Amino acid sequence: MNGEELKHDRIFKLICTPLLGIIIPNISGLINNSGYTRFELMVCYAYFILVAFIMWEGNLRLMYYIRKKYEWRYNQYYKIILSLFLANILYSGLISFLLLYLWKIFSKEVYPGLWPVINTALIIIVAASFITNIYEIIYLNREREYNQTRADQLNVAKAQAELEALKNQIDPHFIFNSLNTLSYLITRDPQSARLYNDTLAKVYRYILGNKDKDLVLLREEVEFISNYFYLLKIRFSEAINMEIEITDLSAEEFLIPPISLQTLVENAIKHNEFTDNNPLTIHVSVFSNYVVIKNLIKPKNYASPTSRIGLNNLDNRYKLITKRNIIIENNFRFFTVKLPILKF
Repeated sequence: MNGEELKHDRIFKLICTPLLGIIIPNISGLINNSGYTRFELMVCYAYFILVAFIMWEGNLRLMYYIRKKYEWRYNQYYKIILSLFLANILYSGLISFLLLYLWKIFSKEVYPGLWPVINTALIIIVAASFITNIYEIIYLNREREYNQTRADQLNVAKAQAELEALKNQIDPHFIFNSLNTLSYLITRDPQSARLYNDTLAKVYRYILGNKDKDLVLLREEVEFISNYFYLLKIRFSEAINMEIEITDLSAEEFLIPPISLQTLVENAIKHNEFTDNNPLTIHVSVFSNYVVIKNLIKPKNYASPTSRIGLNNLDNRYKLITKRNIIIENNFRFFTVKLPILKF
């Protein structure tokens, strides 16, 4: 709940809890007011209000617990309803009966049997079910509004991701360097030129084929980044290296947003100094349900302009798709980014 909803909820409780604590015992015939002094009546009704508060808070906490325990899916709706129904009956009925029976023992009531106590417990069950349903309706409305907002945000994020992918596709520097490299290889090494051309085609085919998807297999993303890095390797030669430590099992079991690793590889190359004698090595591995991309920090002599659009866009996509954030760590020796991965 937000601050305004919490405020309204407190007011609702402050009004309704005393009313229920006063009205229900009189409706059920649990208490004969004429048999008590004014002070005794105050004590009795204070106790009934306490019982009403325990019922209210207990059912509310049970509802939140059940909501948290069961993931909201259509095929699990009956589980939630059944659990709420049983929780209302078992908790409200059993606890209220015990508390009211305890009151009867110390009260001045002399009616035979336990029917007034049972009637009161039944009324409390009905009231608890009614109040729980009110909270359930409020919860469902808020969830529907949240899902709609999240869907709108996801559409915006997808549009931003598509725009970023299009920028990568038509980046004049990347295209210019790729064509220059290809032209050089055609005259010097035709066999390598053909391999380079085929790899370049695979890179663009992957970008075009997956820019509309939210998730792809980790195996597909690793294959893509390997092809992409091959193009960079031809350009930078021994100045850059990439070590991928991902098992075949992990690659098939996990999902990741497409074109995630490319953003991080580009980021490492853009912001680090490297030469053939002092190469930049990018490590890619899986650890504790994260894809971990790590490189030694080798700051350039001149600062590269950065808007962090790539990392921010990647973080927003992760937050909307997986409800988790990427983790960025910079200890001034290593720059590490951890991307959450989902089980297939």
